[in-house]
Amino acid sequence: MATHDDIALDEEFAQASLRGSLLRRLFAYTRPYRRAMVTNLVLTLLATASTLAGPRLIQHGIDHALAPMLGTREASDAAIADAARGILFLSGLYLGNLLLGWALTIVQVRTSIETGQGAMNDLRLAVFEHIQRLSLNYFDRTHQGRIIARADSDIDSLDRVLTWGAGQALSSLATLAGVIVLMVHYDARLSLAVCLVLPPLGWLTVWFHRRGREAYRSLRGTQSRLIAAMAENISGVRVVQAFVREAENLRRFRSLHADFTDRWVASARVFHTYMPAVGLLSGLATAIVLGYGGWRVQQGALTVGGLAAFVLYLGLFFGPIQAMGDLYNALLSAAASAERIFALLDTEPQVRDAAGAPDLPRLEGRVSFEGVGFRYDTTPADRWVLEDIAFEVPAGSTVALVGPTGSGKTSIISLLARFYEPQAGCIRIDGLPISDHTLASLHRQLGMVTQENFLFTGTVMDNLKFGRAEATDEEVVAAARALGTHAVIERLPAGYATEIRERGANVSAGERQLLTITRAMVADPRILILDEATSAVDSQTERVIQHALGTLFQRRTSLVIAHRLSTVRHANLILVLDHGRIVERGTHDSLLTSGGLYARMQAELVRT
Repeated sequence: MATHDDIALDEEFAQASLRGSLLRRLFAYTRPYRRAMVTNLVLTLLATASTLAGPRLIQHGIDHALAPMLGTREASDAAIADAARGILFLSGLYLGNLLLGWALTIVQVRTSIETGQGAMNDLRLAVFEHIQRLSLNYFDRTHQGRIIARADSDIDSLDRVLTWGAGQALSSLATLAGVIVLMVHYDARLSLAVCLVLPPLGWLTVWFHRRGREAYRSLRGTQSRLIAAMAENISGVRVVQAFVREAENLRRFRSLHADFTDRWVASARVFHTYMPAVGLLSGLATAIVLGYGGWRVQQGALTVGGLAAFVLYLGLFFGPIQAMGDLYNALLSAAASAERIFALLDTEPQVRDAAGAPDLPRLEGRVSFEGVGFRYDTTPADRWVLEDIAFEVPAGSTVALVGPTGSGKTSIISLLARFYEPQAGCIRIDGLPISDHTLASLHRQLGMVTQENFLFTGTVMDNLKFGRAEATDEEVVAAARALGTHAVIERLPAGYATEIRERGANVSAGERQLLTITRAMVADPRILILDEATSAVDSQTERVIQHALGTLFQRRTSLVIAHRLSTVRHANLILVLDHGRIVERGTHDSLLTSGGLYARMQAELVRT
């Protein structure tokens, strides 16, 4: 289902106009390839000149080689021989001109591909780089499928314009200008007669511009919703099957697809109405030329060769118009996609480094929250997730965060990692405000294990080095031995060389969790964050991990979110949250003695 922000975005695009600034920004991605592009345009002009020379050669052959013979009843052998030599010479020139045009086109195609594909690759890299820098609030409110559509199908739709657009536009305009000059040169009156079809052609082009722009923007918006629905269904396929939602989801997808089909047909109808209409006008102009031009030949005002060349140039006159209509059709589709791509690229991360922000030094790990308040949306109507959060964690100590679901535990560690910015208060590490320093220097000294247990495709060793690529294999194995996960990894089919499938599908949930814990340890962070890090580990495996965690916690500041008693009981400090506030704090024993929320939670856990 589309979010409110997604629908509003589609409506904004549907009302936008085709702006020159948008096209300039799009074609700016071709600047690194301007040498190939300039070469392409020069070759385009030469190929166009070659094309325009063809009818001229035919006219010369008819008027100077064939016409003298056709006008004579009896021709001498010498005259016939001269005519044959003339025809052969002109045929050779015509063939040479064709071969020249063919050679120019081959090089032109290569330079077009170099320019277009290079620009598309650069744009795709820019989108991927920007997506990685966006703050989590963007992903909270935007469908995954829509983001994929921007980086995939929207960029693919730019191929025609970026690869062939400049060359085709120049070729069409140069051909059109050359044809008009040559047609007037052959017969100005006949050229004026052709102008009879220009008013309906102009009206038709304006109609195509208006209707085509609306149709393609509507089509692209619907396509994004279709991809979003498909991506969502694939991501949640287990839930879909578990709740027997296949038929209902298919019904919804079929409805979206029917809407997409209707809009695709509407856009195709616009294009395939325009092109045949241009062809009809071309046929009408040809009929005018043959009728009026034949009369002009009888009057001696135009030669037979001139009429033949005029008819050929007339075909070249409507060819560029049809080509520009086709190109404009592609341009409309590309513009709709470019608007969405640049809207993504123009989205500023909510969390970003201040200008000239310094790196954090190597941290000791003293963490303090000072009156922190936070809500996920910045609108005043949105509820506060955290209010007046204040606590201090001495360097090297372990703090546990407990509380009911939705009490704000995960929000606290998300703020510490600067995935979001608080709207009130300040967060400091070693007395330094983290908002005044670079994100990268903070994240390099943070290790995090979340409930998602996300693994990337690649080997187990690749995944364990994800947070510290320069780590040696020996360091990884040593970390796994210290943590107690080495034996589990060795039991995998190929040990550390085992290939992880997409989303870690070939390892169990417990194994995924053990691997993500090891990954965090290999990164050797100064501050360690565990968010339900043992939730998918059985009791026997958890006992092995707890001993290792106890040793590892002594060397770094640790914040732990957990419901299990065994995970939090040895913490130096336990913070109990409820409705976004810290309602209790103390050690395990002191909180049990106080008989508050923590004691009730633990009693409930014991009963279950």
